[in-house]
Amino acid sequence: MPPADADPRLRLDQLSKQFGGRPAVEDLSLEVGRGEMYGLIGPNGSGKTTTVKMITGLYQPTAGRVLIDGIDLRAHPEQAKRLLGYIPDEPFIYEKMSGREFLHLAGELFGVAVPERTRRIEELLDLYTLGAIADIYVENYSRGNRQKFAILASLLHSPRLLIVDEPIVGLDPESAIKTRDLLKAFAESGGGALICTHSLSFAEQVCHRVGLLKEGRLILEGDLPTLRGLAGLPNASLEALYLRFTDRHAP
Repeated sequence: MPPADADPRLRLDQLSKQFGGRPAVEDLSLEVGRGEMYGLIGPNGSGKTTTVKMITGLYQPTAGRVLIDGIDLRAHPEQAKRLLGYIPDEPFIYEKMSGREFLHLAGELFGVAVPERTRRIEELLDLYTLGAIADIYVENYSRGNRQKFAILASLLHSPRLLIVDEPIVGLDPESAIKTRDLLKAFAESGGGALICTHSLSFAEQVCHRVGLLKEGRLILEGDLPTLRGLAGLPNASLEALYLRFTDRHAP
């Protein structure tokens, strides 16, 4: 266990974002601890994507702070981003590269030395048994294989925090299970992960806590027993709880 005063892997401190004077995210504060997987769920338009883009530095917040391992993203962007791995919902990989070349590019961008990244790439390829296609151009890959290489690229530099947007979209059931186990192993090694997903069954399987965004605000968070207690549904699934808390024809 980390010491009590250790910085969480992620802290959002009163984070807000407006577009044209209209709020997309309002006063969002949450933490992802060391060894924790935190699921951020909510309906379309609730602010999940905006939150992800602020954490990864793609958007500047209108107000508030993003801290990664205690490092302020705005004040020290390069230092903070070196600790971050990002798995987007739409994997982008240069089509005229092979998968192996793409992984080497990712390692180069994060300053991983050639011998170390060569070793890491071989280890990572084995996770999804991708060695047979690693030297084929990405333009020939399925959507699922592109997603797998995006996941591996996010892990190559041994980040401390993963930001994961819809991790299993396009993956076959076996690969989805491997991804689940991969995220669990990452957390067990001391990493933290913020997972945005509409797959509530996946979130229920892997997340230690869940936060529900609605209209840009975090309306509640907690582990599954806590959420069941708040809803008065002692045996409810996360899907049933989601429906109850969003007033969407809940049982």
